Amino acid sequence: MSDTLATAAARLAGGLLLAYALLIGMTFYWGFVRADGLAARPDNTRRITFDRRIARGRILDRAGRVLAETRPSPSGEDGDPRQAEASRRAYPYPAAAPVVGFQTWRYGAGGDTRVTYGIGGAEAAYDLALRGDLGLSVRQLLASRVLHRAQRGHDVQLSLDAELQAYAAQLVGDREGAVVVLDVDSGAVRALVSLPTFDPEDLDAGGVGDDPTSPLLNRATQGLYTPGSVFKVITLAAALDEGLTSPDQVFADGDAEASFDGFPVACGNNPPGLVRFDLAHAFGYSCNLTFARLGDELGEVRFRAFARRFGIESAPPFPLPLASGQLSPDLPMSRAELVSAAFGQGQTLVTPLQMALVAAAVAGDGSLPVPWLLADVPGQRWAGMADERGTWMRAVGPGTAAQVRRIMQISAEDGYARSAADAAGIAIGGKTGTAQLGGDRAPHSWFVGFAPADRPRLAVAVLVVEGGEGARVAAPIGGQVLARGLQLEAEAGD
Repeated sequence: MSDTLATAAARLAGGLLLAYALLIGMTFYWGFVRADGLAARPDNTRRITFDRRIARGRILDRAGRVLAETRPSPSGEDGDPRQAEASRRAYPYPAAAPVVGFQTWRYGAGGDTRVTYGIGGAEAAYDLALRGDLGLSVRQLLASRVLHRAQRGHDVQLSLDAELQAYAAQLVGDREGAVVVLDVDSGAVRALVSLPTFDPEDLDAGGVGDDPTSPLLNRATQGLYTPGSVFKVITLAAALDEGLTSPDQVFADGDAEASFDGFPVACGNNPPGLVRFDLAHAFGYSCNLTFARLGDELGEVRFRAFARRFGIESAPPFPLPLASGQLSPDLPMSRAELVSAAFGQGQTLVTPLQMALVAAAVAGDGSLPVPWLLADVPGQRWAGMADERGTWMRAVGPGTAAQVRRIMQISAEDGYARSAADAAGIAIGGKTGTAQLGGDRAPHSWFVGFAPADRPRLAVAVLVVEGGEGARVAAPIGGQVLARGLQLEAEAGD
């Protein structure tokens, strides 16, 4: 063999060896390293076919009410008699859809599967338990994978209260908005409403993805909105914690106007003729000028630091999809932007879940709890449950939290949050917000608060998108939700 042929043969052999090595490497990577990820993909039709043999566990609320369960469909999907063993996922509480989520697929002719919306919400977050893979022994694994025996999933119990969820959704009605209710001490999510929502059982009917109202968007955790005056809770806490003001400091801002590098700010919300008021009533009457002064005195560095300590610009650990709020993308902030942010305007954006955490922090010891959903997997131990509990971050000390708490109580006694207290019929703490959007758009209506006033147990955030004044729209909803939530807690013996 000539040298030329020998060289060519060597190159060919080297190329084949390299190709085989790459093939083996890719097989190992996708077959072992990425196997779990591929198996978990919602569009994996082999997985869906396997899942049809699983008796998927139920999703329950805190009282044991069924939020999701698998029911047989004797006639088969799409009327195909060959799918007589098919089953469907049922969701008895459509109002809980933003939390419970969905599990969807379609069966075509011949039994093939076609993915529609896949899996989402708690169905996805706790899929390991619901499918029965949690705590699966080697013997059970072989029985299900090799012998194709039916696998039974585990039930999953959430912290959600289905009655409170439905009640809050009913109060918002056909408007766009969100309601979040948290247990102050533990961070347990009692309600997480997003409207408009969807019926998980009707997703396969189609059209949801093209709906301009975006029903699949979870407004409570993913929606970003101008907060308006509910953001003053953070500014108030920051100024008190830094010793820049005190609850009894008097401001003569009622008929004043000040310019911050050419940006004019006035009160505009105080009762007619009332010029002088203390800090608590400046908060209760939502005086923008007083809070612009406090933000200006804090300065950008301290103000931004406190906003971050309250979770703004971060996403809390939570099993559902989240968005992070923002204070301002501008670095450094202009003076006008800083004072605007101090009373919740400008480029500041938050989610309702973030504002519920702010309310829970000042209603408690000044710490933001980790919001959690998973209450129990009966009969099973899941290490992941511990990761959903505890403290997320420390915002302010207990002393500052107590001062803010008292000022929010005064706001619900003498300020605009009184409409929430009247609706609740009990003493609460709260703050209203009317977030101006400019142009012809109506403002977002906000309320954050807690109850009962003397020993807060529940915290709430209410948003009605472009709903109007906070005191007229969101605050009464918040008060009623807090009262109903406390009633359900008492009935549950908590």
